[in-house]
Amino acid sequence: MFSGKITCGNCGTIFKRQTRPNKIYWACQKHLKSTKQCPIKAVPEASLEVAFCNMMNKLVYSRKFLLQPLLENLRVQANSDTNGQLSLLVAQVKANDHKAETLTELMQSGFLDKAIYVNQTAKLEQDTCQCREKIKQFNSNNTDSANNFENMRALLHWCQQGQKLSSFNKAPFQDFVQQIVVNGPNNVVFKLKCGLRLTEKLTKAAGLDENFYRGVIRQRFNEPIRQAEYLYSIIESEGDLIG
Repeated sequence: MFSGKITCGNCGTIFKRQTRPNKIYWACQKHLKSTKQCPIKAVPEASLEVAFCNMMNKLVYSRKFLLQPLLENLRVQANSDTNGQLSLLVAQVKANDHKAETLTELMQSGFLDKAIYVNQTAKLEQDTCQCREKIKQFNSNNTDSANNFENMRALLHWCQQGQKLSSFNKAPFQDFVQQIVVNGPNNVVFKLKCGLRLTEKLTKAAGLDENFYRGVIRQRFNEPIRQAEYLYSIIESEGDLIG
């Protein structure tokens, strides 16, 4: 399931699966050869699974104020033409082609010096080449935006089912995760197919964080009374956040 998807945040090497007594680990191949090559240590597979579950559960809770607005923004991005720049570039290429044909006719008719023809044609070819490269980049960006939109729509649809993960599920992992970057023994980044890069903690105790949102609230409000007041204030507007 994780083969080829886990990379080292320090050196970029693909992680290798290791079987140890009663546990499966994933380790940076350079670190296995020498700790001098890379200091990133191996991480338990169970911890990666729990981190994935926690991430997906957070997305389920936050779908209303995080995923839905993001989907709408991606929709706009996918449908945009970058303020008409793409159309202008296409028009410029056509204009350059027309100018090149005109120059050729003038030169063949003897109305244009050959040296001037060569110089002007070279400038047009250079400009056309630059325009085509920009068009290629715009099309690539539009394709990426469209792919991100479709992948985000699939992720939002899954989260809207409202089913929290109580254990690792292969199906959503395959559907939504493109890569896992291990930055250390306590930190990983999930690169999702929709373009999101979400950081999650790794814990040795392979247990799901059932009340992760309370930790966030405690960071904002140290007093229990303030915590309760804040919880009450978001029940109507952001009820999905607290389940």
